[in-house]
Amino acid sequence: MTALSNLCKLAELRAKTDEDLVHLVGNALELGIQCASAARNTPGTLRAKAEDIYANALMLLPKIENAQERRKLGNKADRIRELLDSTIAQTVSYSAY
Repeated sequence: MTALSNLCKLAELRAKTDEDLVHLVGNALELGIQCASAARNTPGTLRAKAEDIYANALMLLPKIENAQERRKLGNKADRIRELLDSTIAQTVSYSAY
């Protein structure tokens, strides 16, 4: 193999890896949204799962090269944070009574 063909193979592999990472993070964030949403009614394990997914996504988002995909996934991560924060606000308002 020539150096050029090695570079082409490497570029193809990088593109495939980035695409796989986008799908992996996207699927995890969808699950995180569902967990965070369900945790509003029954906090506990679901909340912890959503928190873990959120933290992992924040670590992986900078690794995604496609800015549009990164922004889209960042919006999903923001949605998880909003749901988790609203759960905390609900818990605080309930305990005030």
